[in-house]
Amino acid sequence: MAGFDEVSQSKPYKSMWRIKVKIIRMWKQYTAQGGETIEMVLVDSKGDKIHASVKKDLVEQFDPVLMEDFTKILINFAVTHACGSYRTTKHAYKIAFVSTTKVRPCEELPMNLTGFTPAKFFDVLDGSLNTDYLVGEYP
Repeated sequence: MAGFDEVSQSKPYKSMWRIKVKIIRMWKQYTAQGGETIEMVLVDSKGDKIHASVKKDLVEQFDPVLMEDFTKILINFAVTHACGSYRTTKHAYKIAFVSTTKVRPCEELPMNLTGFTPAKFFDVLDGSLNTDYLVGEYP
């Protein structure tokens, strides 16, 4: 079987990506516009992070196979521009699950691969951190 693509190389020009990632954070979100979605922060073996979303129409399909702290192989997904305030990663793009996305189990990435980079306390207090990103979470 072919190798894996790198999270750092993810760009919107194709949809046949194949990555191996650990789900380091996962939550369900509800908005009046988008309904219930699944939101995740993923990290690969090199420590590169990317945000991923499952839209409301696909939540039922993917909810049973996505679990925080588990490593998965993701195949065939869309990559779109990441924008807005309070982004979870500094990656320019995010992953969007589509109906043909495949989620496969695989051997675990190291447990110490958390993706967490704590912010310095005084940087939080003095307001010098970029507020486009979550403070102290996944820069």
